[in-house]
Amino acid sequence: MTSTRAAQAAGQPERRHRLLGVIRLHRAGRLDEEELTSAILGTVVGLSAMVAAGAHGTLGQVELTVLVTVAIYWAADCYARLLAAHGTGRRANVGAVLRREWPMVEAAYTPLVVLLVLVLVTGNLRVGIFVALGVGTLVLGGLGFFAARGAGSSRAAAVKWSLVSASLGILVILLKLSLH
Repeated sequence: MTSTRAAQAAGQPERRHRLLGVIRLHRAGRLDEEELTSAILGTVVGLSAMVAAGAHGTLGQVELTVLVTVAIYWAADCYARLLAAHGTGRRANVGAVLRREWPMVEAAYTPLVVLLVLVLVTGNLRVGIFVALGVGTLVLGGLGFFAARGAGSSRAAAVKWSLVSASLGILVILLKLSLH
């Protein structure tokens, strides 16, 4: 491997961690499979709730609906994991489960902040929702890309995973277009 390529490979995790930090999905260490699963689910649930609430709600109602919906999914997921552990005779640490699944809630932050800023700047909820959905779709694509690269996939394979992940956001956007 050339020294330039080695420097790029060494910089790749740093860029990934920086991006994941910006979207509030990276604290310390590597984003693991469970956290990634929670982040993807939280993003899709948050975007879907945004579409539903945006049909007739105000900015505050949309923001609150997304946060409450994602929090309910987070609580249900945590409960299901604790119950499953108990059902198999294991004793799960409640705090650890709650923290481990928290990326589901954190994943909703970035589209919500984008929505808030855009509506405050433009005064247009519809435009804000579409831009927030686009940002959420980019986040999903990024999560797919970084997950694949973290698993050792080639750049081309990572782009394919990115497109598959982003397609979930695209489906939500298509839902928005068909409903409203």
